[in-house]
Amino acid sequence: MVAAAYTLLVDWDDDDVFTGTGEDITARLMAPLGWSRGRDYSSQLTGRSIAGKLTAVLDNTSGDYSSFNTDSPLSGKMLPGRKVRLNIGSGSFPYTFPILFNETPRFVGFLDSIEPVSVAQGKNTATLVAHGALGHLNEEDIELAMAASKGTGAAVDDVLDDAGWPAGDRDVDAGQTTMTRFWLDQQKALAGLRVIERTEGGFLREKPNGDIRFEDRHTRLKSPHTVSQATFRGDTPGGFPYIFPVLFEGGGLGYSDPQQLDPLPNIFNRFPIDIVTYAVGALATLWTHSETGASSPLLAPGESRSFSARYPTPSAATDAVAVDAWTTPVASTDYTANTASGGSGTDVTSDIAVAVTKSAQTMAITLTNNGSTVAYITLLQARGTPVTANDPVRVVAEDTSSQSTYGQRSFRPREQFVPDTQEGQGWADFNLSIYKDPIPIVQITVHANRDHAHMEQVLTRDISDRITLIATGRAGLGINQDFFIESELHEVSEARVHRVTWRLSPASGYSNFWILGTSKLDTETVLAY
Repeated sequence: MVAAAYTLLVDWDDDDVFTGTGEDITARLMAPLGWSRGRDYSSQLTGRSIAGKLTAVLDNTSGDYSSFNTDSPLSGKMLPGRKVRLNIGSGSFPYTFPILFNETPRFVGFLDSIEPVSVAQGKNTATLVAHGALGHLNEEDIELAMAASKGTGAAVDDVLDDAGWPAGDRDVDAGQTTMTRFWLDQQKALAGLRVIERTEGGFLREKPNGDIRFEDRHTRLKSPHTVSQATFRGDTPGGFPYIFPVLFEGGGLGYSDPQQLDPLPNIFNRFPIDIVTYAVGALATLWTHSETGASSPLLAPGESRSFSARYPTPSAATDAVAVDAWTTPVASTDYTANTASGGSGTDVTSDIAVAVTKSAQTMAITLTNNGSTVAYITLLQARGTPVTANDPVRVVAEDTSSQSTYGQRSFRPREQFVPDTQEGQGWADFNLSIYKDPIPIVQITVHANRDHAHMEQVLTRDISDRITLIATGRAGLGINQDFFIESELHEVSEARVHRVTWRLSPASGYSNFWILGTSKLDTETVLAY
């Protein structure tokens, strides 16, 4: 039986080195072990990547993984967010005959929890759970200032920068869409990335090494995604459905447990989309502090206070959406300070220092009293250039033949940054050509231990890779075509069996689009957008 070795590391010292005391926990690793990545549903239209997850059972006989055990060498270090890394390569768990993968990472994420379990008989254990990069990003709140003519790839970088995600831990395509306006306000980083992903029609995912990957909508139309990387045939004589099928006639890669999902929920034959454009107004007062007179806020000598100006306000025009540019407050024009709350006394505006932080809908204003007397802020306002939304324009693509057969099935996106009706129409036409008819969405299980070829496929295939699936014989699915891998679920059992379940989406709908210099428009292909 061909096998691989696994190394599990936790950065308890939070120094990104993995060489500290107790950071290599491979010797404590017990089965079962499992990890997953990829889309929540195998559809390039409706599926979205969710945070990867790793679950490992550890030997806790020593009590090292009990967080309230102050004698543990890890006491005080078992904290959420510590980096967790699973490597494939040298090592001893759980096999003694590893194939060589040179400590290749297969999952890199962040610690969620460690839960110890004590038993009357047998070993005490602890279950370690880690989440992938997308889960980590879901903890970060961001605000981005208004941007004009922003490419989707550049917008992804802006979000990751604001969230503090390292530049070296990302792989971002430039994108095909340039948004005429783009901003985010008080959103989780992941939610903001989803907005960009949907606007582009691209794919946001995690890589095995923990990097964030943003694929634009043309990624799968280009090499190496245009060519199948492997062919799996699990239903030739002697093959399907056994867990360890014998070699097929003529050899080949096998699989088991093929499952086809109901195709009807994935039929969409009407794609409406509302395109919104924006206009920038003249400089105006967009916000005024409501406390004046006897209610004027005060600053003691040396004191700082922060105020948040927000626009649109409840009194703003209903089509107001954000601010193109805030004006840094000007003394005596945008703020005044006096020694008396009603505005009398001495004008001490010159004693007030101002610092601001600007985003698309807020400007945080920090005032500091550098004087020697109490200062009452008798005026505080924020000026800027407002952005309003123009009347939306709806474009639609629909197929009446599909509607006659399956009824009208609409897919209604709610995107605010698709730049114009031409791109909106391209999006609608593109997706209609794929989803107006039923498409197969399937999953298969591949057993890594069968031989070196299967182990190599299980450990090297990645999300978005293209494979060929043949299920025309005993499987009874009538399928012989190419698919993209949309998600993976790895399981290593107590019996030391490693298997992966792949969920697949058909490549055919994304393979007949016109590519400059390689195909004939309207004869072999249709136009992508």
